[in-house]
Amino acid sequence: MIELAKHIEVLLLENDCVIVPGLGGFIAHYQSATFREETEEFCPPSRTIGFNPQLVLNDGLLAQSYMQTYNTDFPDATRRIEKTVAIMKEQLYQQGQVGLNNVGTLYYNMHGAYEFEPVKNGFFTPSFYGLSTFTLKPLSAEKAEEPKHLELIPKIKTTKKSHKWINNVAAIAATILLFFMLSTPVANTYVDEADCASLGTSGLFEVIRNQSAASKMMANDKSQTANAQKRQESLKPKIVKIEKVAPANAKEAPTANAEQKAQKAPVAPTVEKKKVKPEQKEAKPDNKPSEKLAASANKYAIIIASLNTLDDAKKEVSRLHQAGHANATLIESQGRYRIAIATYGNASDAYNKLKEVRKNERFASAWVFTSK
Repeated sequence: MIELAKHIEVLLLENDCVIVPGLGGFIAHYQSATFREETEEFCPPSRTIGFNPQLVLNDGLLAQSYMQTYNTDFPDATRRIEKTVAIMKEQLYQQGQVGLNNVGTLYYNMHGAYEFEPVKNGFFTPSFYGLSTFTLKPLSAEKAEEPKHLELIPKIKTTKKSHKWINNVAAIAATILLFFMLSTPVANTYVDEADCASLGTSGLFEVIRNQSAASKMMANDKSQTANAQKRQESLKPKIVKIEKVAPANAKEAPTANAEQKAQKAPVAPTVEKKKVKPEQKEAKPDNKPSEKLAASANKYAIIIASLNTLDDAKKEVSRLHQAGHANATLIESQGRYRIAIATYGNASDAYNKLKEVRKNERFASAWVFTSK
């Protein structure tokens, strides 16, 4: 019986059911962790063993264990098991119980039924090894503290005077001062509305640039003219009057003596009163060209360039004539020298021609000038 108990113990470590032929089957049951209120203990999960006397068929598991232990065959192992079972039943009928080491105790009651009591704290699975019971007393409920009523102290509001407006005024004053200190002088950039009536973006910037350049040139011409007038006034000769000087002690003499004396004595030179005229300098030719657009005939001119000096403008017109543009002419307006490639009496003809002229990359920035 001790040998049979060892085989059952080893097989229950890896199997949930071990059948002993002719006696019954030992079945393993898993039990989860429990809490015992009377002892305030937590019990770990365990594996308990039960017994079912109705499982008497030989499944070969116990016989195979005998075969490996005794190195025998299946019939011999079966005979060994049957012999041990017969001894156990004889002891049950006589004593009412049979002890199986580390498995439990099998009882035979007065009603002719089997009862089984497993070993307490038995080790029947490695997964629960080392788990033991422990005690944990419940925590006592803490008393809630009553809130303390604190006296409210009235808060005195202090109003601060806002100095924000002073900062704003100072910032504005500094901005205005900085604007006047850093502002750049602006040149005269007056643009004639009639000149810009049909300008594109590139033509408009060209007109503004020429206006500024022409204003500077006119100012320089005025200053040079004033300096020249001052130099001429300083160089003008003054009128000198020359009168005849007669001898103070001259006496009347006879005509004959006078003639003789005249032959002997030197004749005093007669100085005539002359006026010295100042040298008149030739007036410099006016730089303004004589060629202008007739307001009554052709009011619309196609401008292809604007130059600062008359000489450059005349050279450009001559080059256009040599290139085959016989209608090219020079137009002066407000100190600017514009080169017109053609002039027309109405606007529609001028703008139609403008489209053809702009097809040439050289005249892509051409525009229509309208005389007033």
